[in-house]
Amino acid sequence: MNSSLLNNPFTFFVPTQIRFGAGKLNELKTIAPTLGKRVLLVTRPRKGSLKITYEVVEKLLEEAGISYSYFDEVIPNPTQEGVEKGIAQAVENQVDFVIGIGGGSVLDTAKLIAFLTTPSGAIDWEMAISKYSNPFAVGPSPDSALAFIAVPTTSGTGSHCTQAAVVSDTVQQEKTTLFHSGLFPSIAIVDPELMCSVPPAVTAATGFDAFTHAFESFLGRRTSPLTEVMSLEAIRLIFENLPAVLKDPHNIILRTRLAWADTLAGMCLANGGADLPHPLGEIIGGICPRIAHGETLAMVYPDFLKFKEPVSRDSFKKITTYLSLPDQEGVFSQKVLALLAVSELDQSSKRAALSDQEINQILSHPLLDQLIPTNKSRIHQMMKASLH
Repeated sequence: MNSSLLNNPFTFFVPTQIRFGAGKLNELKTIAPTLGKRVLLVTRPRKGSLKITYEVVEKLLEEAGISYSYFDEVIPNPTQEGVEKGIAQAVENQVDFVIGIGGGSVLDTAKLIAFLTTPSGAIDWEMAISKYSNPFAVGPSPDSALAFIAVPTTSGTGSHCTQAAVVSDTVQQEKTTLFHSGLFPSIAIVDPELMCSVPPAVTAATGFDAFTHAFESFLGRRTSPLTEVMSLEAIRLIFENLPAVLKDPHNIILRTRLAWADTLAGMCLANGGADLPHPLGEIIGGICPRIAHGETLAMVYPDFLKFKEPVSRDSFKKITTYLSLPDQEGVFSQKVLALLAVSELDQSSKRAALSDQEINQILSHPLLDQLIPTNKSRIHQMMKASLH
């Protein structure tokens, strides 16, 4: 046995059944009847490029004898009010399970609707946020929770194979992440054909998000022989295929590779956790919900790399070796910055057009003093550099 396994025991947990590949959406016809007779479809407003996908899902459900209703009011950076409206609809229609069809905001909303549904439809958010705060605890779901099928239509959030769901408190202007093993979808249908119509800006932001999941989980203390290999491969796939797919968005081979990278990175995130950029990005997104999550990460990353490389040289070196890059200090950071440039995510701060009031709110957020208390001046410096 490898001696490192003796010295570093680990846990790996992803209970989601993943059905991966072009055309896999058609399997919904046989999967859905195993979960019940009535389903709530959680989506963005039913128009645009995904309208055809929704119609295909409707047809498959009808052929399977499943009745469906829609909650199609999901917005980017979903809110507590939106989740409550979705739960009210689930209760009203007495659904047996939930299907989320969309990107990360849709999947997070659908997860929370399925997980937090109660017969009365009421949610105690303070209790839920307090109770479901441990990313790595495994336990039973609430008795009234519903089964959930995730159908991602972007490659980046990893939500289809994680135990996390992000929701915004519009009153406090904060984004909060709920964690529970019951937030893993029962089934994830990862069909790259659904991703071919994703616009370039969304492809870039979500693709970079997937990179951060693989990279940040690789930096942490919860890595394992499984997650290390998965993270490295996800990073390689994203570097090689994200720039290419921005030029050739309907290429199913490129879309399949990115969907696989996203899935690998999501499982790594579920077991390894994230690093500083994610809470920093969520501070920005909570105050400025108009900014996509991937773009908030892009804003933070240049200065984060300067901070992280000196304290994680071994991890940086492993990645550099895996990618066959020159054995030079800073070479991997430069590759990340090049990815931001080619995807135009290096313009995220400029596009955000933050007001002075928003900058002051972000820089005075109390979480900045709590992330690494011994290094809080450097964290403040990092955030300030990211905003400018």
